[in-house]
Amino acid sequence: MGVFDNLLELRLSHPIISKSLKQQFLQEVFHTNLSLDEIENTDRAYQAFFTRFHSLRNAAANRHRAIDSCTFADFFWVVKLLRNNIEPRRDLEKAVAERLDKDIIHASLKSVFIDFAASVWSLLIIGRSTAYNSYDDPVVWEASTFLHPGLNNQQPNLINTVFPLPSFLDAVKLPQSFTAANLEKIGGIQVLWTDNLADHLLLRDDDTKVMLFHHVSALRLLYYPSKLPVRDLADETIRSLALLIPPTLGAASPWFEQQQREHHLDSEAGRCDRLNSSERQIDKFHYWRERLVLLKRTYDDAEPKNLSQLWWDDRKKTQWFTFWVAVLVFIMTVFFGVIQSVASIVQAWASVKSLKAQD
Repeated sequence: MGVFDNLLELRLSHPIISKSLKQQFLQEVFHTNLSLDEIENTDRAYQAFFTRFHSLRNAAANRHRAIDSCTFADFFWVVKLLRNNIEPRRDLEKAVAERLDKDIIHASLKSVFIDFAASVWSLLIIGRSTAYNSYDDPVVWEASTFLHPGLNNQQPNLINTVFPLPSFLDAVKLPQSFTAANLEKIGGIQVLWTDNLADHLLLRDDDTKVMLFHHVSALRLLYYPSKLPVRDLADETIRSLALLIPPTLGAASPWFEQQQREHHLDSEAGRCDRLNSSERQIDKFHYWRERLVLLKRTYDDAEPKNLSQLWWDDRKKTQWFTFWVAVLVFIMTVFFGVIQSVASIVQAWASVKSLKAQD
């Protein structure tokens, strides 16, 4: 019996640690042909994905303990159904109920299992999970709908519900200075990282924080080999990260490197191909257009609250130059005024001392 057969027989509670198990898991879930060398070269990137997987598994087990009795073979079988997308959710639940052991089946198990498998494959977090606090409405997959658009892009589905295309085009500019680092440094908007694709670019807490989805490695595995319409969503998500986290000379920026170390992020999120001026146009974005427009306006409206933000805030270069020239003139005026005052005091003291010496 091979290693892969052993993986199929393992229960979902078994941790995925070895590179061979990771390779086999990614091949089954994403229908890809990753080699062990590719896994070794990008192990830190995929580590973020497997951390997400184990968190989702634990959350599913908290909702229904029988999840631990299911095997990876069961999980891969459900993921394949989701990928093929030939049935709406209600029919998937019937199929899952027939697949699972009758001794462990329960009315809610099939629902929890489908939410879990769909969350891993789609990179959304579907259903109400105690492990994740979404800052938007929970993603609920209705029984009568499919998971994704499919090849004909006509059937009612969850992906199109969560990510509707915009009905307007807003003329905002996305300059090179519009980066996540500047959102924090100039705009005072804190960047928070999320494992839920539905929360990407979402502003919260009175527009003082923004959520960013960082699992670029999984986005590439999920959509790039696919001919499905959701490939466009993955590509646009990656481009939105390239916009906000541009690489520096082909490598991740120092700002992202620090974020990656502190939050154990997917390292590939900081290494997306840099966008040119044409690719930064707002009309190149569809799924994320509204959130990008709102984020850009919030950033533009943010006023500096301290000297550090004043120093870095060169969004209006003429005003920035005028302000700091005025500050420099004021400092020099004060400086030379102090020197002149000190010199006058010294001169007066010397005159008084000279008069005393004459007496």
